[in-house]
Amino acid sequence: MSNDTNVTSGRRFGRSTRRTFLGGLGATAGLGALTGLGEARGRDAGALSSASYYVVRSDGRGPNGRGGWWNRGSERGRDEDGASYLVLEAGSGRVAFSTDGTADEAFQYAFDELASSGGTVVAGGGDFRFGGPATVGDDTALIGQQGTRFVVADGEDPATTDEPSGHDLIRVRGDDATVANIEFDANGTQLDNHAVQADDCDGLLVANTRTVDGFQMAISFSRCTNVQVVGNEVLEPNWYGITARAAPTGGERDLRRSENVVVARNYVAGVTYNNIATYNVSNFTIYGNVVEDGGHSLIACSPAQQGAIVGNVCRDLEEYAPDPGGEAGIEIEYKETHVREEIAGTPLARSYDITISGNQVDNCPVGVLARTVPADADDEVARETERPYSFTVTGNAISDAADAGIRIRSGEAGVVATNTIRNSPAPIEIDDTYAVDIQRGLNATRE
Repeated sequence: MSNDTNVTSGRRFGRSTRRTFLGGLGATAGLGALTGLGEARGRDAGALSSASYYVVRSDGRGPNGRGGWWNRGSERGRDEDGASYLVLEAGSGRVAFSTDGTADEAFQYAFDELASSGGTVVAGGGDFRFGGPATVGDDTALIGQQGTRFVVADGEDPATTDEPSGHDLIRVRGDDATVANIEFDANGTQLDNHAVQADDCDGLLVANTRTVDGFQMAISFSRCTNVQVVGNEVLEPNWYGITARAAPTGGERDLRRSENVVVARNYVAGVTYNNIATYNVSNFTIYGNVVEDGGHSLIACSPAQQGAIVGNVCRDLEEYAPDPGGEAGIEIEYKETHVREEIAGTPLARSYDITISGNQVDNCPVGVLARTVPADADDEVARETERPYSFTVTGNAISDAADAGIRIRSGEAGVVATNTIRNSPAPIEIDDTYAVDIQRGLNATRE
């Protein structure tokens, strides 16, 4: 059958391609049925349509195995590994867009062309090389398939710097958005980038993703409400794993407040600073995560309000440039450099009403830590006026804490009870100068 489609890189298509296209391509591209997780949902909570677009990678061979079906003519501008990328309309399989550039062009076309009510963009299997970020809008789900991998294509040469800069892969800038079932590969880049960065969103789900080989911050959200980060694997990012911070540090999106946040059932390992960093977050839950091999406190609230840290496993912290009081498996604190001007001096600058319960903390210098870190290390007044308060530390099991099992360096109106501390030289350490009205009892210590 002859090719009757005029395929030009980066152009839309006005004519339908083979109507049997999706059936022939299914096995090659890894296209599969969407689950409930992969449906974008509108504000009335009704499921939107299934896939609106498929984005697939092509090596120039059509579903019948013949070469050159996709990209007649020039090879110039093609992605460096020889691939091109197609956007296919769901149902008909019509080729709506093609590019010999990088995958972000194809995904951005698909996001931009969704109906105003939103929809779902499905990424096929294989590697998609991104030359820059693609931006997701309102009521949109981005769903990968078996073997979907997004890779940073352009960044600084690792041979010229120890921490090469890169770029974001996916930015979420709309409400009711989902990103799921994708592996994100930073390709060795370490600064100025995220796998997923969400800003100013109401309704965000990031689920069942995997991030590898870099990123300054792997999964980031700022100025967001109703956030769920669930079931992700985050391996060896540079600064933070799952965080309410945003790169570049000190920028417009960094340290902005988020509310109604769930971080659950993630595995985060190999981090310079915090594995899970819920800074400037209120009404939050952190539960059922496994976090290990970090350089600062593995789970850190700095500051945060009205939340629960429950049922997590925290282990193997090796301190990197620790703050006063050391680093811990779990930490609640006031840290002046984490407070933006708009909340400085207000209750939102402090950590309060936080429950830490039922966690397992192993081989960390400190098991659980409450403290105040002013910008001026000699500012002793801040340890009284900005200390965490109204916190509860109960039912945790802490083992092999080399410095202290539970350290309340500063705090007020706290409860420390029914914890078990094993093999620590200072099972419970409370600074009577800066920690006041701390009730404790029924804690057990064992060698």
